[in-house]
Parts: sequence; C-alpha cells; structure tokens
Amino acid sequence: ADDILATLAERAAAEGLEVLIVTGDRDSFQLVRDPLVKVIYNKRGVSEYAVYDEAGILERTGVRPDQYVQYAALRGDTSDNLPGVPGVGEKTAAKLINAYGDIDGLYQHVEDQTPKLRENLAAHEDDVRINTVVMGLIRDMPLDIEPSELLGIEPYDPDDVKKLFDFLEFRNLYERLHEAFAPDEVSFDENQELTVVLDQPVDPTRAAELLAALTATAAESDAPVALAGVIEDRRLTGLALVTDEAASAVVWLAPSVLADEAVRDALGALVAADGPGVVAHDAKPLIAAMGEIGIDLADLVLDTSLAAYLLDPSGNSYPLDELLAQHTAYRMPTDDGAPDGQLDFGESQIAPAEAAGRTALAAARLGHGLSVALEADGLTELNTSVEVPLVRVLARMEHLGVGVDRAELEALNADMTAEAETLAAQIQADAGEEFNVNSTKKLREILFEKLELTPQKKTKTGYSTDQATLEKLVGEHPIIEHLLRYREVEKLRSTYGQSLLASVGSDDRIHANFNQTVARTGRLSSENPNLHNIPVRTELGRSFRKAFVPAKERVFLVADYNQIELRCIAHLAEDPGLIEAFTSGEDIHRATAARVFDVEPSDVDFEQRNRAKMVSYGLAYGMESYGLGQRLGIRTSEAQVILDAYFEGFPAVRDYMEATVTEARNRGYTETLFGRRRAIPELRSDNPRIRQAGERQAMNAGIQGLAADIFKVALVRLDARLEREDLRSRIVLQVHDEVILEVPEEERERAAEVVLAEMTGAFELLVPLEVNLSFGTTWADAKD
Repeated sequence: ADDILATLAERAAAEGLEVLIVTGDRDSFQLVRDPLVKVIYNKRGVSEYAVYDEAGILERTGVRPDQYVQYAALRGDTSDNLPGVPGVGEKTAAKLINAYGDIDGLYQHVEDQTPKLRENLAAHEDDVRINTVVMGLIRDMPLDIEPSELLGIEPYDPDDVKKLFDFLEFRNLYERLHEAFAPDEVSFDENQELTVVLDQPVDPTRAAELLAALTATAAESDAPVALAGVIEDRRLTGLALVTDEAASAVVWLAPSVLADEAVRDALGALVAADGPGVVAHDAKPLIAAMGEIGIDLADLVLDTSLAAYLLDPSGNSYPLDELLAQHTAYRMPTDDGAPDGQLDFGESQIAPAEAAGRTALAAARLGHGLSVALEADGLTELNTSVEVPLVRVLARMEHLGVGVDRAELEALNADMTAEAETLAAQIQADAGEEFNVNSTKKLREILFEKLELTPQKKTKTGYSTDQATLEKLVGEHPIIEHLLRYREVEKLRSTYGQSLLASVGSDDRIHANFNQTVARTGRLSSENPNLHNIPVRTELGRSFRKAFVPAKERVFLVADYNQIELRCIAHLAEDPGLIEAFTSGEDIHRATAARVFDVEPSDVDFEQRNRAKMVSYGLAYGMESYGLGQRLGIRTSEAQVILDAYFEGFPAVRDYMEATVTEARNRGYTETLFGRRRAIPELRSDNPRIRQAGERQAMNAGIQGLAADIFKVALVRLDARLEREDLRSRIVLQVHDEVILEVPEEERERAAEVVLAEMTGAFELLVPLEVNLSFGTTWADAKD
C-alpha cells in the first residue's frame, strides 16, 4: 500500500498535480517534494494533525526528505520489526546523517565515533543496510490507473453503500459520507440538531386532559406515542411525551403531576393494550417503573434499542445519539449531558425534563427509520411478535424478582469461608511453609521447584498452574487435590456467595436484570447479579439453589426444555436417524451411540453414551475434533475418528453444517427460521484461525438462534396465557432453557397444564418439543 501511494504521488507530481498524503506512517516523509507533494500526519490520535512540506520535515526530523531513509535506517522502526543501531535515537541519527551525508559516508568514518557507538555501528551494519532497502518506497509500481483518473468523484448508490457500511459495522460513517459528498441531500447544519419545544410545568388537571386528548387523536391517526422516563432506583420520577412530532413538541410530567390519580388513570389509558401504541428507547426499565405506580404499559410497538440490536446484534451497546446519526438526518445537541438510553444524570448539566424530552423526541424520529430497516431485512415479524412482547414479560420478571432465604445464603457463605480457610492451611502444610495460595508465582515455585511436580505447559511468565494443569497432576501429590477444592470453594464464595447476598433487596428478593440485546445468538442474558451462571455441575455449586425460595403459600414450578438444541439440529438437518430417535421416544444419546459405534442400543456402555452425548451437544456450538478431544480427555486424532463416525451415522447433519457455512459465507450472515440475522465477517478473513472461528459461529448460529427464538416465543405465550386466564401464577426467573414460576398451591395442576401446553406448542418441529416439569419448596428441591 505504501508503494502504491508512492507511485501515485510520483506520477501526480510529474503531471504537475498537487498531492496531499494523509497518513500515520512516517515512511511517507521521504516522498515530500516542494511545492507539489506534502504529508498530512496525525501527531496525536485523530485529533491533531500537522501538514509537512520540506521545511516541516527538516524541522520535525532534523533531516531533509531525501535523507529520511538513511536517517530512519539508523534508528530502526519497531512497528515494522526493523531493528536499528542500539543507542542511536532520532537526534543522534539526524546528527550522523547531517555530518556524513548518508550511510556510506558514515561507515567510511566509523572509526571517528566514540568506542560504544563505533562498536554498535559495526555490529549492526547489516541491519542498517537492509533497512535502507526495506524502508525505501518503490515509486514505479505497475499500476493500471493514472492520477488524473482519480480526480473526479463518481456518483454512488446510497443503498449499496449503506449495506456495505452496515456489514463492516461503520457506525457513524454513512451520515458523515453524505455530509462530505452530498451536502444538498443530507445537511448537518444547525437546523438538523434535535431541538425540543418543551411544555413544562403542566398542572395535574391540564395533564389529564392532554393525555385523554392524545389518546383520542393518536388512535385516530394510528400514530404511536413516544415516551421517555427519568428513573431513579427503579422509581419513575418524571415522564416526557411527544405531543406533536412535526413541531418537536414535548410535554413534561413532573413527579407531583404523576402522583395525581386522574393523571395516572389517563396515562394508563394512553399506554393500555387498546391504546395508540408506544415507542421508546430501552423500554424495559420504563415498563417496570410504571408498573411500580400501577400503570401497565401494555402496548409497546417499538423499542428503538431492541430494533437496532435486531439489525446488528454484534454491537456492545446501542446509544441513542449514535443510532440517531446512523438512521436519521438528525443529531443530538452537542452540549454537556446528551442523553443515552434511559438517562444518567450523574454529571449532566441538563435538566431531567430537557434530557427526557430529547430522548422521547429522538425515539420518535428514530422509529421511522428503524421500522423501514426492519422491514427491508425481513425482521418486522420477529420484532413485532417475539422481541417487543418479550420486553414486558422481562420487565414484570424483574419487578417481581425471585425470593431468597437470606439465612440459608448467609450460612452457605459462612460454611464456604470456613472451608476455604481450612483448605488454605492444608495447602500450606502440604507445601511445608506459609505462603499466599492465591499467588501464581509462589505456587509455581512450590509445585515445580520445591515439590518437583511435572510441569505440563509453559506460558510467557512460566509454567502454568491453571485448572487443566492441576487436573493432569492429580495423584502426584496431596496438595493438588487440596488446591482444586480450594479454588472451587473460593471461586463460589467470592463470585456467588458474596454477590448474591449483596443483591438481596429489602423485600428478601433478588431483582436481576434480563437482557435481550447482549448475546449475538439471540439468547437472553442476566446481570446484577448474573443468575444464569450459578454453577450446577458440582454439588457445592448446586447448593446455592437451596437459598432460592418461593413466596409464602406458594411453590416453585420449574419447566425445562429437554434437549432443545439437539431437536433443533434434527429439524434443521432433517436427518432421518435423529428424527427417528426422537420420535420413537428412545434415549437419544444411547441411540446416537449405537449408530456412531455400530452396536445394538442394548450394548451401548456408559463411556460410549457419554462420548455420543458430548459430540451431540458440541455440534450445537460448532465444536471440532480438538475441542472434543479436550472435553473427553483423548487425542485429537481419536476425537476426529469419533466425529467421522458420527457424521457417517447421521450424514444429513454434516451436509447441513457444510451448507450453513457456505450460505453464510456467500450472504455474509446467518438467518434463523424466525428471520433472526447475524453477520459473520470472520468468514471472509485472510487469517485461517479467524476464518475457522467464523465457520464455528456459522454452524451454531442457526441452531442456537432457533432454540433462543423458540424459548422467547414460549415465554411470551406463557405469560399471556397466565394473564388471560387470570391465574396468580407468575414467571419469576429464566435460566437458559429453563423457566421458573411461583405457583399458589391451589393452581399447581392448572399451572402445569398451561406451562406444558404453551412451551410444547411454541413451535412445530419435525420432532416433538418435550418439557420436564417439577415442583419444589426451593429451587434445589424442584431440580432434584
């Protein structure tokens, strides 16, 4: 690329054209020629630039542009892995080149230098000579284009550019491109800045009348109402509503107004299921906060953050100002504290009313562009039927929370603290000295120097002491078993025991957050605290479930999809063998093992069944032979034999996996049966490892995405059915493919029927959806 720049610059200068080279690479300094060729160099990040002519290069480096390569060869370039002469920095290099003209002149006078410099110059002469060749830019590349052909800017197709920029995840560049090259089409002057005409304060009587009128007129025009709330500690402390989008008119309902009963009634009618509909950005906290004051926001039609996620699930967040710039001709004001999401006024100088007003108006303006984009990508149905209704379900789950036996959790935490201390003392006794058992450096010294145990793998800092290494050393010394147990106990205590206790509210319930816009596959996630990661593979980990309890006179109903990912594989691959195994009611892992190892189902042993199970679940995550070998503790070659046997037994599964990767590579994205898309640019990487990672993502995206969509549909159906039948049973928790309800004793039978019907009927696969149901007075009891 540098050589192409050099060739174009040389040709352009020969034609008398003026050239500016915009670069962060100092090698381009050698190209500067007054008056035609100059370099625009970013001195600091992308905010501070300098324009260099010949005088500027001399001032910047101490040498002329035609001497730059000689100068750079002496000091080297670490970014290009080109070593220079030790002890020769920029000042010394400039001094030497100015004194002797070039490298040849310097080495003719090498004996005149100080002893240390003379020694270094002599020892690194080969490096310097090579640098002069490598750093010198080629100025006569065989290019099929002349600089004069690059002078005009050809028209471009905005739709094609938009699709490309979306694929490349260029968040703000599209509108900036318009600003630069089509100013008449999209102008970003002061008129394009989002300006709110705020109506405040509004007295309760007028507010109630305004809300009633808004309900009537909006219903007639079929236009949804845009809202934004100010929320503090889950409480709604103010609300902004767009009353006239064309006029940028927004009304602010202060806390004192929201406290009025007539206002709440009118607001409830506006956001009810038969109202005009609501548009909001990050609506879940708003729905939950309105629920706290008895208002059910039941008719959300568009959540702009959720719509943005569907269009691009790879984003880490979906700030309102960025979305506005990406999808509209508007931008947020540039003053301090422009709102982001549901507003954080920590250091904002903007009044809550003004900030909420901006958020509401931005959501209204943004809603139009996002709706068009969803329709263009075939995502409208998924958004309308699944994701938007789910917002209200999750908001209600967060509002209800899940009960916790604080005493049980405190006792569990105390027990783990005591055991961790006992184990630490035992580890020190095993080592024969006191030391910090959490110090990797000291532990490495104890294990591999003092106790002379067998090192397994080496890292940059020394021999590894990670979990996999310790497991391979089991049996060599008692300290290993004690270390493994200590780490398990200490991790559970610090990661879960303490965080769960800190998350218990005054109502003895944990109100975690459930996220729809985090996982690229469409799966839900949990945070504050993360209830999805409570460990279940060990007895100690499972003991945390004992602390989760239902409200008084209620029980937990736990419903868990049985092998949903494997059923999705069977459906997507249409593999006759898998379909037969599921429809016949066989033990799927035993049936799989029988095919893989070519034995009768009755002859399948425990190890064969376990290996078949590992392969089946691994395929849902794109696992290959190396990963399978690691899980089974066998060589990669042996794991490959098992995988090959699996695909021989279920050939349609292999065909599906290969076809999925090919289709994703051609399209640039995967797509579930519900239309959920996931871009996988890694498939086009030149790096084999990145490309292979992309292939694994492509394999699992359709499977994981379909399973996620089915589970979300089930949650929406189940919540709606419970509400429709006026049952008091409520969903309080969701973990992976499992849903947990609090059920009054008298509703046990009916709740079980409803849960089973709605979960098994969420989607029609080629194999039946099965659900495991259980009741318990704690989460642990129900699971056991």
